[in-house]
This record gives sequence, C-alpha cells and structure tokens, in this order.
Amino acid sequence: MCQDNNNTNNKKGKHLEYSERQSIERWWNRDHRTKVEIAALLDRNEKTIRNEIKRGLVKNLTTHLEEIWVYSADVAQQKYDYYLKAKGPKLKIDNDYELKEYVEKSIKEDRKSPEVIAKEIKKMNFKTQMCARTIRNNIYAGDIYDIKSTDMIYNKEYKDKNKDKTICEKVPPEKSIDYRPEKANTREEYGHWEGDLVIGTRKRGAVLFTLTERKTREEIIVKIPGKKAEHVTKALDNIEKRYKKKFYNKFKTITFDNGVEFRNWKSLEKSYDKRRKMPRIQVYYAHPYRSGERGSNENANRLIRRFIPKGIDITPISEEFIQYIENWINNYPRAMFEYKSTNEIISELCA
Repeated sequence: MCQDNNNTNNKKGKHLEYSERQSIERWWNRDHRTKVEIAALLDRNEKTIRNEIKRGLVKNLTTHLEEIWVYSADVAQQKYDYYLKAKGPKLKIDNDYELKEYVEKSIKEDRKSPEVIAKEIKKMNFKTQMCARTIRNNIYAGDIYDIKSTDMIYNKEYKDKNKDKTICEKVPPEKSIDYRPEKANTREEYGHWEGDLVIGTRKRGAVLFTLTERKTREEIIVKIPGKKAEHVTKALDNIEKRYKKKFYNKFKTITFDNGVEFRNWKSLEKSYDKRRKMPRIQVYYAHPYRSGERGSNENANRLIRRFIPKGIDITPISEEFIQYIENWINNYPRAMFEYKSTNEIISELCA
C-alpha cells in the first residue's frame, strides 16, 4: 500500500517513486550534483542512487549535435515498470469481489484511471482500501483477472530507447525548448501548448494531431490524412481559421518533439492569412528522447488510447467520435486540479 516515509529506516526496502526520479533527473542533468548529494537530498542509500542513475542513462544530443549521457526519469520508470510486471510478486485483492467488480467496471466501461478509482474507493464502504499504485500492481499481477494492462491509460511497458530516433538538424538553436518563455515553463500563463501525433496503424492512413495546453490541460484533437509535415501545417491553418482573431491570444507557443512531421517550423509559424506579417505562433522543440518535456501531451495521448488503442485504423473513425473523445478529456476530473475538470478550470480563469 502507499505510505509516506520521511526517514531512511522507513524507506529501506521501498522502491523509488516517479517523483523522486524526476528530482534525480533535475539534480543530475541540470544542477550537476553528485550521487552522494542526491542520496542525501532524497534520504536514500548511495548505492540505490548509483544503480538508479545507471538504469536511466541515455544518450542525448546537444544543440551542437554532440552526444552526451544524461539520466532520463521516463526511461528509468519504464524499465522499473517492465521488470515489476515481469518479476514482481502478486498483490492480492483478498476476497472483496464487490471491489473487484467495481474496479473492472470503472476501468473497462467508465474508462477511469486508477487514481480516480482510488479516490472514489475512499468514499465507499468496501472491505479493502487500495491506493492507485496497488490497483495497478493487482492488474499487472493478474489478480483483477478481467482487466489487461492494455485496458489502462498508463500502461507503461518498456520501450527501446534506440527506436524511432529522429534528429532535427535544420532547426536553429534558438528554437530549442531552452529558449522557451519562462511563463510557459512555469505554467503560469495560458496559451502555451504541446503537440504530437497519435498513430493508428503502421500503414498509411489518418492520424490524430493533438494539442495540449500546459496550464489547464485543455485538449484539441484534429483528424488529419497522414503524418506528413504538410498535413500538420494544414491542421494548424484550420485551427487558426476556426478561432480567427482569438487564435493569437489562445496560442502563444507550441512545443513539439523532433519528428520530421514537425521539422518545418517556418511553415508552422506562418499564418495562412497572407496579410499577417507577424508569426502566428512561436514553435519550440524538446530535447531528443526527452518525452517528459512534453509530459502533458503524452498523458493526454494516453487518455485517447482508452478509446483508440494502438493498431486501430483511425481512417474510418468519425469526426463525431473524435469530438466526443476531446469533450470527454476536457470534462475529466483531474487530481492535480483537486478533481475538477479542465473546462471547470477554464471557467474559473474566465470568471
């Protein structure tokens, strides 16, 4: 079960949390702290930190295309979850069959996350109380037998870090995320977005162009014919036409990964309206292999996968159903907002 631990003795035998891995990433990569210092800051054994950093090391490219080794919290977490699933002991849900049925229905029919389910369980009179992590581990262990890990939004399976590498050599250094406005980094200002594509099948066909606003997690989903750069630019043109003059206040920056479909930053920044001389938006690029720098969009894409799993052809999916998914995400209760939805947060901002 999930417990808070404030000293080394309590933490002995306890696995690192993802939040701790994020701290390690910041202290090791940016602040250049030693393993001894990080161990002291986290109140962990030095050997634990040494093994953890070794687990999460990946090669990164600087803006000058020089290879360096950095620690990735995402890669380390993926490896941890993979081995937990492969070798971890089963965690029993006891004989509380009502709770089993409730969890199964909540995930498969209501498409709720373990975090939301755990919050609701606390308010209900079940024999067994479980936190979100315990729900996940029971599912991975097969104890909630009617649910597969693929039924969950955060199905963290290990991915080869050397797969699907794309280096955006033509992007100038000033388009790096390092130069993104500080208000975008701190999420204090509305209008800074993260973008990506959700792919259905490996064959040619329609894909989803997704945008996630960093402050409110507002989601925009647009079905486009394919994953070419011109398809992405056309989608952004249509969004600009939809919002008209409001577009320029609503969209200040977009941060993409280094995929070739996002490489043509000049076209992405240029308005479809030839009378407009100023860029319609500022485009920035995350560091290679650092999906956590676009974490809000990655999480939103996982929500979409609840409705459109990998391998499903997106081409025949109707615009009405895609709009339904977008509305569902924007009305979904979020723990970070004290279980308010994105639409509720936007209403409060506009009040």
